[in-house]
Amino acid sequence: MNKINVVLVDDHKLFRDGLKSLLHNTEDITVVGEFGNANDLIEQMDQLAAQIIITDISMPGMNGIELTQYLAKKHPCIKTIILSMHNNKEFILSAMDAGAKAYLPKDIAGEELNKAIQEVNKGNEYFNQGISNIVMRSLMRGNKDDKNHGELTKRETEVLRLVADGFMNKEVADQLSISVRTVDCHKNNIMSKLGLNTTAELVKYAIKNHIIEVN
Repeated sequence: MNKINVVLVDDHKLFRDGLKSLLHNTEDITVVGEFGNANDLIEQMDQLAAQIIITDISMPGMNGIELTQYLAKKHPCIKTIILSMHNNKEFILSAMDAGAKAYLPKDIAGEELNKAIQEVNKGNEYFNQGISNIVMRSLMRGNKDDKNHGELTKRETEVLRLVADGFMNKEVADQLSISVRTVDCHKNNIMSKLGLNTTAELVKYAIKNHIIEVN
């Protein structure tokens, strides 16, 4: 069985130790790294085989929401779960807008955290039991553009525009200063969000929604 590689980012070592011990007892999850702040994680990202990052919001330096934004932009194949003591709507919506795939309070049971990791690893979102998916999505849509491509991140829209303009993956990567693998991840995310299957459909979508102009 392939294990899910998880990295912990939290400035409280005692909490990290407890979380690591909890996950250590889960046979299909392994902790491949732990950090006390986001900057240390970023320095080591290329050496980690991370699939999921579990982070807090309140940390010295870059906070968890800023880290989530960074990961969504630079490492879109890596999913972020936020574990936080802050459970108000503003924090939750900010985290989701930044690209977090799950938001959970720190006092959840281990079984629920395990379930969240499994769901996020499958490509799904996971919200704490007290947060309705329907309410969350409606709130998020209220802050976005009415067009479908409002669901895309800024970087995904940039990738969509360049691909639709005929640039190859390597050229897109060079223009945006990212790796070809990251471009592939962004394209896959775009296709999934928009329900598209081919590059031709992507181009048609970009033209129809005025993301690119045809002379």
